[in-house]
Amino acid sequence: MGEDRYRDDTLGNGRGWGALTADGAPLEWSVDPAKGSIQGPLDLEFLRDKRMTLFLEEGQQALLIQEGRLRAVYLDGLHHLEIGEGRGQIHPASRLLFLAMDEPLQLRWSRANPLRWSRTDGGTLIGSCALRIARPCDFFDTFLLGVETPDPGFVGRLLDQTVRGLFEELLRAMSGDGLDAGALQARLTRLTPADLNEDLADFGLACTHLAVYTAQPPAEEIAEAPVVQVSERQH
Repeated sequence: MGEDRYRDDTLGNGRGWGALTADGAPLEWSVDPAKGSIQGPLDLEFLRDKRMTLFLEEGQQALLIQEGRLRAVYLDGLHHLEIGEGRGQIHPASRLLFLAMDEPLQLRWSRANPLRWSRTDGGTLIGSCALRIARPCDFFDTFLLGVETPDPGFVGRLLDQTVRGLFEELLRAMSGDGLDAGALQARLTRLTPADLNEDLADFGLACTHLAVYTAQPPAEEIAEAPVVQVSERQH
């Protein structure tokens, strides 16, 4: 988790994602599902020498980042943050990054951007996958360490590359038996999120939905999934 000396361990049941300065002036922002799982960062310089009262709802977490490194993780509940350069205070150069843990990170593989299950004969797969952030520290270290401002395209590409790499190992084992497309599809229909979760745990992720098909999917059309979204930087 990194250093947690700044953390208030008296956790309650937060109601509303927002902040309040010591003088009572409200500083509020809310979690909008349209803004994705990763929101921020919020620069703390404008709160120099002030107290910030932070409320996080269930399923929300905040990451305190200083000099590109994770300094603390705030869980759902109430937190009093003293911003300043004194002993035991949070340096104003720090930032807060917010995670909406229940919002899915969606990946979709279409005919234009398929998974490859055979490098020799061009076999392709289509489908979709939904991930959630399960372990914020590992997720940060893997995908966000040193990143000044998370970019949706950048994070999305990293997630896609990660899952593709894990799938390559699964598909290599399946196709190594010389399966034709029909037999492979039968194997694919038995895949569940659990088949990826052991490896995804190393990246701080968990799979909540997985559906992969050979060239011809089932009769129902695969719903278009939204891209991974990260909100704009807040000041």
